[in-house]
Amino acid sequence: MAELDFVDYHRQTLPALLAEGREKLLEQQRLPTLGITISGQDDSFSYRLDESGIKIIEGSGLADLRVELSLGDWRGLVADLESVPGILYGGRIVSHSGNLMNLIRWEPALRALYTGRPIYDPARFKLFDKAGQALDPITSFGTDSDPGQMREFLDAAGYLLVKNVFSHSEIADFRSAALELSEAATEGDQLSWWGKNEDGKSVLCRCLNAGGHAAFAQLYDDKRLKRLADILPPGMLHPGSGDKDGITVVYKNPDVTEGLSDLPWHRDCGMGGHANMCPTYIVSIYLYDASPEQGCLQFLPGSHHYTFGFADADKTQFPNAVTVPAEAGDITLHIGDVMHAAPSPKSHTAPYRQSILLAFHPDFTHHRGERHYNDVLLGAEDGQVSHLRDMVDN
Repeated sequence: MAELDFVDYHRQTLPALLAEGREKLLEQQRLPTLGITISGQDDSFSYRLDESGIKIIEGSGLADLRVELSLGDWRGLVADLESVPGILYGGRIVSHSGNLMNLIRWEPALRALYTGRPIYDPARFKLFDKAGQALDPITSFGTDSDPGQMREFLDAAGYLLVKNVFSHSEIADFRSAALELSEAATEGDQLSWWGKNEDGKSVLCRCLNAGGHAAFAQLYDDKRLKRLADILPPGMLHPGSGDKDGITVVYKNPDVTEGLSDLPWHRDCGMGGHANMCPTYIVSIYLYDASPEQGCLQFLPGSHHYTFGFADADKTQFPNAVTVPAEAGDITLHIGDVMHAAPSPKSHTAPYRQSILLAFHPDFTHHRGERHYNDVLLGAEDGQVSHLRDMVDN
């Protein structure tokens, strides 16, 4: 990570970037004024973003939200190695004054300022192939589909659906194994995520150690998944079934009121590491039919080429959001930083969506030397993973 000087960056580097065109990336954006202070330094700077544009102001006394960060975390934000949610979940805000939800609202603008990544506008985005032809965002593929067409759709949309990959008998074996894993999971084992439903009952949301089960251990060697991996960029690796979360199983539940069962709009690099772990590709193998009634995935097409906010997205309806119903034995493949959501099942009749998750990623090292960026979500003794909105002042 570059050894950026906080003061020089704000007095020289950032104003030059704004003058070169990054200010245009923030047109139509309106946010409360944000002040940033670095621990151990006297200088601070404020970002004011209103109808007149973006202004970088020395001092933070008049900011609506003032946050104190370590120098390393601020440098990580500039380099797109840290994220606001990751810093919040990690408890690494040194001090603050004001509503921290406003810091989450600022993240898309900060990424635009620091990296030049445009902000995604769902109302204006159109999906096209490389030749400029419109693509149907709900296109599906088969195991014999042309790899080039699959690759082009994945690159453009950020996701794809492949039908009828695994047989009924294979899926039956996977279901039995998923049940065994769920029965062995315990709250606080640091190998599973838990939430609570409206009755206050703890429910299992995810098992991280599925690769240790014989039914799943060889999935990365499955010829159908290898064929799918061939459409990915060269050099992609997988964590292996022996890794703690090299293969995981997701269990959807209705009426979850606490925890991360119903994932709001997010990117899989949302806890940090985008600059070194992306593009990461996530494979989901469906064990049961996944319709809106059972809690199927939704995607914002093409959003992996942009930055997009977390703060209020789960309260917003997006007209171009694509719901991807899948049947048992189907696969979805998505790029980790495409915006996607896993809404609550609408039905109260089981079975709900269950999926086996595998990952392919570049060869990278965690920039802080830790094991995995998502480990920031673990650690609670009861295994509960808090929703982001519950981590901040409302």
